[in-house]
Amino acid sequence: MPLVINGIILVIFWLLAVYSTSVFESFTLTVWDPTKFGLTEPTNYYYFYQQLKSLIYIIISLLLLRKFPIKALKNHKLAWIIMIWALILQCLVFTKWWESYNWARWWLNIPHLPSIQPSEFFKLAYVIFLASWLTRKKENMSSPQFFLLFIILSAILYAVFLFIPDFWTVLIIWATALIMVRYSWLSLKKTAIILAIWLFAWVFAWLTLGFVNKRFSYIQNRFSYFFTSDKEKIEAEREKTWWQTTQALIAIWWWWFFGNGYGNGLQKYSNLPESYCDFIFAAFSEEIWFFGNVLLIALYVWMFLYVLKHLQKVNDPQLKLIWVGIISLIIVQTVVNMWVNVQLIPTTWITLPFISAWWSSLMVNCIELLLLYKILQTENKILPVK
Repeated sequence: MPLVINGIILVIFWLLAVYSTSVFESFTLTVWDPTKFGLTEPTNYYYFYQQLKSLIYIIISLLLLRKFPIKALKNHKLAWIIMIWALILQCLVFTKWWESYNWARWWLNIPHLPSIQPSEFFKLAYVIFLASWLTRKKENMSSPQFFLLFIILSAILYAVFLFIPDFWTVLIIWATALIMVRYSWLSLKKTAIILAIWLFAWVFAWLTLGFVNKRFSYIQNRFSYFFTSDKEKIEAEREKTWWQTTQALIAIWWWWFFGNGYGNGLQKYSNLPESYCDFIFAAFSEEIWFFGNVLLIALYVWMFLYVLKHLQKVNDPQLKLIWVGIISLIIVQTVVNMWVNVQLIPTTWITLPFISAWWSSLMVNCIELLLLYKILQTENKILPVK
């Protein structure tokens, strides 16, 4: 139950953040032709209303999954089915239904359905599949065959994201996989070798693909800007990247302790792009700063500590790996998003779990929280928290 309460508070944060930060984006989208969106006049809350409609899909999904027997995830065939389904859904971005942004294929616009971001579903499916696969390979994890097979399998699954291109999703699932592999009895030395191989492959990919195809060049530009100190040599695309990160820092630090007041943020008005999604932490920080952000970060920290505290009480090895994978996925993605917003790493298109606007992300986050809760409930080993 504490996990459920924590999730509800995060969803309240999501409602407040999206309602406030999507004002300008909603107006600029609907001002040119309101009838295209079924409106008689422009509105400041188009994105918020769309998210409320999507919330219906999320609630229905959670109600259906509430009765799902968590022990079914121990079925290795089911894990393969989930992984294959997620991979097929992800590959649909190369069909006529995909929608691109800066040459990157991100969303699926399937008729009669809300836009879907398949990478969010892939991440959860990958955790479930990897937990099943590692459990079955436990006895052979010290063998060179396991080591080689794991590298090859990972390369095959990650390859689709390199051609989207979506290097940061690779980073998220890569970091999550490393945590799961290390936790599932692989030696520290071999884990370090896997880390070195993946890091080399990842850097090699973003260094070379930009020369092969223009669609990948913007990734190089972002890294080039991040590591250069000569601002006068930054090209147009780099200036765009500089603008995003600079405006995010202004939003976060300008009003410092008390913030500018809820709804009174200024950076969301054309200065900060994707203020309701990728940069929602920065945009909302301008309004709620110290007290609001302390509460938000505390919710993530509390979730992590709660899961860590009760980890040993989950007895089943496979369910324990799913447990570790889900919380790792949430925390790694949270850290990456916040680091981008405070300019510690180059700009990415990674959403902030439970807070960013896109419904696919929120749905998967809620499902992840439900799975954590059901694993505890199934194990039936945890006493109520006083």
